[in-house]
Amino acid sequence: MTDGGAIINLTIDGKAIQAHAGQTILEAARANGIAIPTLCYHPRLLPIGSCRLCVVEIEGAERPMTACTTPAQEGIVVRTQTERLNNMRRAALQLILTYHPLDCPQCDAGGACELQDLVVAFGIDAQPYHAVKKSQGQREFATPLIRQWPDRCVMCLRCIRADHEIVRTHAIDLIGTGIETEVGITDRDACISCGECLQVCPVGALTEHVSRVKARPWQSQQVTTTCFYCSLGCQMELTCFENTIVRVQAPAHSGANQGSLCRRGIFGYDFIHHPHRVTAPMIKGAGSWKRVPWSEALAHVAAMINKVILESGPDAIGGLISPRSTNEEVFLFQRFMREVVGTHSIDSTGRLCLDPYRQALRAVVGRDYLPPTLDALVQSDCIVVAGGDLDANNNIIAANRVREALWRTGARLIVLHPWRGRLAKEADCWFPLLPGDEPRWALGMIHLLLEHHHEALAAAQKIKGFPELKETTREFTLERTAKEIGCAPDLLTEAAKLLAQAKRPAFVCSPPLGQVHAGVDQITALANLALLCGALTGSGSGGFHWVGPQSNMVGTIEMGASPLVLPGYQPADTKGLSVVEMMQAAATGRLKALFIVGEDPLITLPRRLVEKGLASLELLVLQDMFLSETAERAHVFLPSLSFAESDGTFTNCEGRVQRLRRALQPPADLRWSGEVWADIASFMDKEFPLTSPAAVFAEITQHNPLYTGMSFEPTTPQWRGDGREVPLDKAAFTAFSAGRGEHDKEYPFALSLEGIFENHLIGSAQQQRAKGLAHCSQSYLAINAEEAQTIGLVANGRARLITPWGETVALIKTSPEIRRDALIYVLSFYDTAASQLLGPEFNPQTMDPAYAGIPARVEKV
Repeated sequence: MTDGGAIINLTIDGKAIQAHAGQTILEAARANGIAIPTLCYHPRLLPIGSCRLCVVEIEGAERPMTACTTPAQEGIVVRTQTERLNNMRRAALQLILTYHPLDCPQCDAGGACELQDLVVAFGIDAQPYHAVKKSQGQREFATPLIRQWPDRCVMCLRCIRADHEIVRTHAIDLIGTGIETEVGITDRDACISCGECLQVCPVGALTEHVSRVKARPWQSQQVTTTCFYCSLGCQMELTCFENTIVRVQAPAHSGANQGSLCRRGIFGYDFIHHPHRVTAPMIKGAGSWKRVPWSEALAHVAAMINKVILESGPDAIGGLISPRSTNEEVFLFQRFMREVVGTHSIDSTGRLCLDPYRQALRAVVGRDYLPPTLDALVQSDCIVVAGGDLDANNNIIAANRVREALWRTGARLIVLHPWRGRLAKEADCWFPLLPGDEPRWALGMIHLLLEHHHEALAAAQKIKGFPELKETTREFTLERTAKEIGCAPDLLTEAAKLLAQAKRPAFVCSPPLGQVHAGVDQITALANLALLCGALTGSGSGGFHWVGPQSNMVGTIEMGASPLVLPGYQPADTKGLSVVEMMQAAATGRLKALFIVGEDPLITLPRRLVEKGLASLELLVLQDMFLSETAERAHVFLPSLSFAESDGTFTNCEGRVQRLRRALQPPADLRWSGEVWADIASFMDKEFPLTSPAAVFAEITQHNPLYTGMSFEPTTPQWRGDGREVPLDKAAFTAFSAGRGEHDKEYPFALSLEGIFENHLIGSAQQQRAKGLAHCSQSYLAINAEEAQTIGLVANGRARLITPWGETVALIKTSPEIRRDALIYVLSFYDTAASQLLGPEFNPQTMDPAYAGIPARVEKV
C-alpha cells in the first residue's frame, strides 16, 4: 500500500514495467495502465482478497495469487489474462450473483454499479446456480440519511472496512452466523453520518436518502467543486439532473479530504432547493416585506447610503461579509466599501476565528498565516490536538487525517479538551483542560522539556528569546503545573517524553481555542511550545495547523475583509470598526447603516448588543438566501446565489486555492454579487466596473502578493505564496500571560460553545427541519454524569443553562468523561439561543467575544 520505496522491475503480460518496493501487483499494474478486475478492493482500504476476481498467475507459483494482496517483487513475471484466470473470475461472479437480485432497472446504482460492469465485461448472460432468494427490502441503516438493501449486498466488506479503518467508529460490522451473516449495525450511537460506507459500496446495497430526485449516470452531469462548509475545502463531485443536485460524492485522492466527506458535505445540500428560499429583492414598508424589481431595490439602497454619507460621513456605514463567500466576492465587497462608500469598517466572523491565531503567529514567527499541509500532518510522529472536538465539529476530515497518522505511521497523540471524546480515547495522553488552561499546560511542558530533555532542543536554544523563555518557565514545576491544571504528574511527564522523542511533531488547533478573553495568549503559549519542539520551523516539521469552521475563513481575511488589513495582510492606512465595534457604534447612534452579506450576527455575537445595534440603524441591507432573524430586522433584502450556483475560489486552511464551480443555473433573475454591487455604485454615481469572477481573480493576482502568478483554472493544485517554512532567525519565543480568571460560586462551571460559527447561509430553523441533516440538528449541553446527578438532572432531560448575561433551556447529555467543572454546549444548525449566553466583555487585542471559559451554572427546569 505504499509507493515511495526503491524502484523494482517486473513483467506483466509481457510488458516490462517498473514499480516501487512495497506496492502490490495490483497497484503496480494499474499504475502502468494494466487493468485487473476487482470488487472487494478499494485503494483507500487495506486489501483482503476475498472476491477472488484479481487472481493472477506468477511464474514459479503453484497456484494463482490475488494481485491485491501479493507484493510486487524484483524480476517476477505475471500474467493477468489467461483462459484459466478468466474462467475462475467468471465462476466467482456467478457465485456472487446466486443470491443477488436482478433488479438493475429499479436499483439506484444501475449504470454506476461495479458488479453490473463486471457482468457485462465477462459476458455473463445466464446463471447456472440457483437458490431461493429471501427478499428483505430496504431499511434504515446506521443513520436515517442512508438506506440499506441487504438483498443487494455482495459481502465485499468495503463498508465495514471504511468504518473501521478510515473513520474508526465501529458502528457497523458483520452480524449473524453462517448463511444468515450480513452487514449490520453494532453501535448506532457511534455512527457520525459521514457517508464513508455509502461512498465505497460497489453496488446498490447502500443508497442515500436525501434527494427525492433520482437519475442514471447518462442522464446527469457531474461537476467537481469545493465544499462550502468548513475550512478544509474538501473536493466534492455534485451529480445534477434537471437543475437539481441528486447526489454528492468525493473524488478519490483529491484535495485535503482524499476521498472523504463529513455529514454536512455529503448530505447537506438540499437547502438549495427549499421552497422558502427568497429569490426576489424586497423592501420593507409598514412592517411587511414587498417584492420589488432589482432596479428599485438597488436604487433605494444607493439613495439611502448617499443620504447617510451626506449627513454623517462614510464612517457611519459598515459592512459585514460571510467567510463562506468566495475570494472574488470578498475582494469586490471590500473594494466597494473602501472605494465606493469610503470606509474601512468592514469585517467578517471569519476574523473572529482567525485573528487570535494570526496575531499569535505574527508575534512568534513574524507571519500572519503559516499553512502546513494535511499530508505533512499524516507524516507526523507526535500530534497535539487543542481546541474544539474535531469529531463533533465540521472537522471530521481533519480527525480522519489524524487517525491516518496514528494507524498508518504509528504517531503518538496528545489531546487537550475537557471531554474525552472519540479522538481523545485514542490518545496516549488526554488532558481535560478548562478553556484558558493551555498557557499553564504549555509552560509546564516547556519546563519539563528544558529540565529533562534539553539535549533534544539544541536548535531551539539558538532562537531569539530562549533565555527569557527558560526563566519564565522556571517556576512552573511538575508539581505546580499538575496542581493548577488538575492532572496527574505522570501524565505531564509522559507527554513531555513523547514531544521530546518526536522527529516530526505537529499541532492541530481549532476554535474555541483562542476565543477566551486572553485568546491570543492562549495560542501564543502553544506556538512557543511548537517552536521549541520544531513543529513551526524546518521542512521536516508536521506544522502548526489551524482548522476553522468556515470554508473561506483564510481567504476572507487575505482578501481584506478586516478593519485592520488590506488584501495580502497589508496594513490599512486608517483603522475601521470591527463588527463588535460596529454594533456598539450603532447602539449609540454613531453607525447609521450596515450592509451584511451572508452573515447572521444575532446567532454569532452577544444577542443583546446586536439587537440594540440593529434596532438603532437607519438602514440595514441583508444579502442572503433565507429570511433569518437578522433579515427580519432589515430594511432591504437582496437574494443571493448558493455555492452550487456560484463561480470563484476558496482558500482552505492549508493555503490551497481551489475552484468553486457553478453546477446549477440559479433561479430566474438572481444575480451574482458583483453585479449587485456594481449597480448600487452606478446608482450612487460612482465608478465600479462590472467584471466576471475570472476577471476579479486576475485582479487579485495583481494586487495581492500572496496570489501572484495563480490561475483561475489551474491544471495542478496551487497554493498561496509566502511558503511554509520559517528560518530560525525569523522566529522568536514570545512572552504571554498564563492567568485565568476564577469563577465565583454563583457560576461554578466553565462553559464552551462549540459549533456557533457553522450556521451561515443555511437558513432559519423552519428550513432546517425539512433538510436531510435535521436528524442531527438538536443542540445539547454536555455535563459530567456525577455533577448532573448532584444537580438532579437526567440524561436526555432538560436543564436551564445560565450565565451572567442570559439563559436558555437545553437538552442534557451526560458522560463520566467530562471534567466536573466544565460544560460544553454543542450547537446544532441555526441555534439562536446560544448568543443570549454571551457577555459584553471583549478581547481587547481582537475585539472578539468570549465563546469559551464563560462562567455558568445549571439548574433543573
